[in-house]
Amino acid sequence: MPNDIKKLERVYKRFVIKNLKKLKQLDNNKNKMFRADGSFLELKGSSFNRTMKLEFLDYFCRNNLFRVKYIVLDNDKLDSRFIENKARTFNYLMKMFLISTINKDEIIDKEIHLNIDERNIKTGSKFSLEDYLNQELKLDHNIIDKAEVKYYDSSKNKLIQVADVFANIKYSNYLTNNNYREILNKLHHTGYILNDFTFPQNKKNKT
Repeated sequence: MPNDIKKLERVYKRFVIKNLKKLKQLDNNKNKMFRADGSFLELKGSSFNRTMKLEFLDYFCRNNLFRVKYIVLDNDKLDSRFIENKARTFNYLMKMFLISTINKDEIIDKEIHLNIDERNIKTGSKFSLEDYLNQELKLDHNIIDKAEVKYYDSSKNKLIQVADVFANIKYSNYLTNNNYREILNKLHHTGYILNDFTFPQNKKNKT
């Protein structure tokens, strides 16, 4: 949730320039962050090592540029029927996430703008989420005025790339038995990272 998109994009540009050599070494000719001709393509959290992830957090988490809220899906508690249709699952999860976040005043804007990585969404599903959110959140719940959903190639959207790195850091924390817990807790304490939205939720914790 960016507070100042233009400033965040400038920070992104400075981070890439400052760390260009290190990023190229991490990419190691895999063509994930750099094209075959050596020109920069995009930031990919999966290509970062621990040192670069920590440097990323230190560089970006300044001046109140944005807030991060994770969606954590607990696979062990999911009913198998819930994930039979992935597009429907994704849409429902986004609806519940937004309702919870708005009810907690973590989102106060009446217009919701979502930027989504098109690589993670099947073509046939791209036209359902916006209509679904407007139906559910605007007409049924009356908590927004408008929902807009746009899909991007992540290499052309800096916000998606920043979100990708944060998502990878959270995932890495799970894989390494809380190896990033200290820094994530610090960022939570300073307000950069909000409480997770976990699904499914315990009944007593539902919002």
